Amino acid sequence: MALIGNIRKHSGLIVIVIGVALAAFVLGDFFKPGTGPKTNDIGEISGENVTYRDFSYKVDEELENQKQKQEKEILTPDDVFQAKELVWNQIIREIIMGKEYDELGITVSSDELFDQVQGPVPHQYILQYFKDPETGQYNPSLVLNFLKTLDQREPEAKDQWLMLEKAIKADRLNTKFNNLISKAYYLPGIFAKREYINQNRKAKITFVGANYKTIPDSSISLKEDDFKNYYEEHKNEYKQDASRNIDYVIFEVNPSQEDRDKIDIEVKEIYAEFLKIEEDYANFVNATSDTRYDSTFHKEGSLPVRIDSIMFNSPVGTMISPYDEENAWHMAKLLDVQYRPDSMKMSFILITHIDAKVSQEITRTKEEAKALADSLLEVLKLEPQKFEEFVMTMSDDPATKEKFGDIGWFADQSILGPFNDFCLKGNIGDLAIEETNFGFHILKITDKMEDVKKVRVAMINRLIEPSSNTFQDIYAKANKFAADNNTLELFENSGMNIRKAENVKIMDNNIPGVKYPRIIIQWAFHESSQKGSVSQVYDIDNNFVVALVREVKEKGVATLDQVKANIEPFVIREKKAEILIDRINKANLTSIAQASTHFKTAVDTTDITFYAYNLSNYGPEPAVVGATFALKQGELSKPIKGNSAVYMVVVNEFIEAAEIQNYSMVIMQMANGYLSRVRYELFNAMKENADIVDNRGLFY
Repeated sequence: MALIGNIRKHSGLIVIVIGVALAAFVLGDFFKPGTGPKTNDIGEISGENVTYRDFSYKVDEELENQKQKQEKEILTPDDVFQAKELVWNQIIREIIMGKEYDELGITVSSDELFDQVQGPVPHQYILQYFKDPETGQYNPSLVLNFLKTLDQREPEAKDQWLMLEKAIKADRLNTKFNNLISKAYYLPGIFAKREYINQNRKAKITFVGANYKTIPDSSISLKEDDFKNYYEEHKNEYKQDASRNIDYVIFEVNPSQEDRDKIDIEVKEIYAEFLKIEEDYANFVNATSDTRYDSTFHKEGSLPVRIDSIMFNSPVGTMISPYDEENAWHMAKLLDVQYRPDSMKMSFILITHIDAKVSQEITRTKEEAKALADSLLEVLKLEPQKFEEFVMTMSDDPATKEKFGDIGWFADQSILGPFNDFCLKGNIGDLAIEETNFGFHILKITDKMEDVKKVRVAMINRLIEPSSNTFQDIYAKANKFAADNNTLELFENSGMNIRKAENVKIMDNNIPGVKYPRIIIQWAFHESSQKGSVSQVYDIDNNFVVALVREVKEKGVATLDQVKANIEPFVIREKKAEILIDRINKANLTSIAQASTHFKTAVDTTDITFYAYNLSNYGPEPAVVGATFALKQGELSKPIKGNSAVYMVVVNEFIEAAEIQNYSMVIMQMANGYLSRVRYELFNAMKENADIVDNRGLFY
């Protein structure tokens, strides 16, 4: 029967779990005892160990912070990974900069911190977080009220304040450090003069370029020595971090026709029972649907389009028969129609008692709290204007005191049920008492939006999913593929759709088409995984993946074999340059005109400065520009090897920079450039020089 519910779907998955576990045991030694992390440390930074325990504690703090920011109960794996990255980078900065601050004697005193929080010119974070909700401007009284009531606040509020103080202190330390470095900057006048000349001295040149394109690539014959020579001259350009080239096959698990037919039958059974249900819709939906029952009253436009258009134009009891959309079956029934405000506004006074344990300072009993709340309500009924006064003098909720009891606008059905119902049914200005675990709340409705039509709908959504048998069949195919294609050659020639991920680093979190790839990346970097290693079958996001390590790239300078394909165009260009330079030398050319005739190319003229990067009609040619300014006026250059051609250049005239007496503007420009580099590049340079051991890839 359909009412059996969700038990019907995945009982056979246990078989797959066992199969995957056995495969991990039999096929690979990645998860064997003794092959896990051989250290308890996440890493080491400038001689300081970062333990797994300390790191995990900070990650947990950051995850809680992210949950609050994103208003989520559960974070995605990507969110968790990003939190770990953030914490690691924070730890690196704290340790590296902490050592620098200690060596330089940079500190933030308690008096200075007090001034940053409560002084006449507080820190920007204080200005940002303590704004008057009415004016949007910073209000120093909000800071004082917050600090006075800090001991009475929830632990989360105290933790957030400590984090804010820590952030203010860190920012002040960083500002002092950057100022210390930047104020040490000095630019001698002779340097400023040279900079000015380089910017403004011009060369009027005539030149000819013998383009490399005039020689077909097919005519160039390369030898192994050609590659070796180029590689040796440029090997420092090919420094690399450790990475892997990974090939992989994804075995997608999609519902078979048999699965679809079975689901169709189940959906018809569910709908037949749905037609008979007249009450207890919540239990029926929860037992038969892949989504939970939603008791919310929805305004027009907030439901799925097809359901929305029918339900807002139909009487209560209307049914929508099953329809297939976005890989799921859907059906619905209109349960209720009401006219309700979309948003409401309320204020309250909290009278708590000793049993509620809101504050250790509260000693009144529950009975005394109830009596006090009742008496205040009677006064307010006669003198409603005293509500804000009672908030400030009688309320036990420090958070709402800052706003005179106002909790602001809230969406219908977004707060505690009794509070919502009171605002829903009452009028602006109405008063009432509601009891909660925190004590007795004297409520006041302060505003409401106009009523709009809303509907409550029971919706059943049944995903069209692959069955356990389908999962087992696809797993068996993936497992057979891994066993039959266990070498690089067999894998590459298997005839399957081989996907490729290039230059994957140990802490990357992205492989195209694989939603959560960390387990594959960890495997690829494990000491047992070498070039040609084939993985076990990984179950990732309800698909199966088999991977191969196609290339292992270690940290340092890439080998010639690893860069050979990339440098081939440059090696060809070198050979063409040799040919063209040889032709120019043999032709004994003595003028630009002869060079133009010899290479059947136009003569170009242009003006350049020393800082020019491009040559007109040719593109980036910094080496040619540099060589030009080493020539004498009227001198014909020797052949100059460029990026696009071999050039011959004549300087027709040097136009000297105009004399100036004051180089202050040049000095200011250069200083601003330096200060910008201090702000954005200094820490990166310090990090580059720090001794950092990163073991995170062994743990997650």
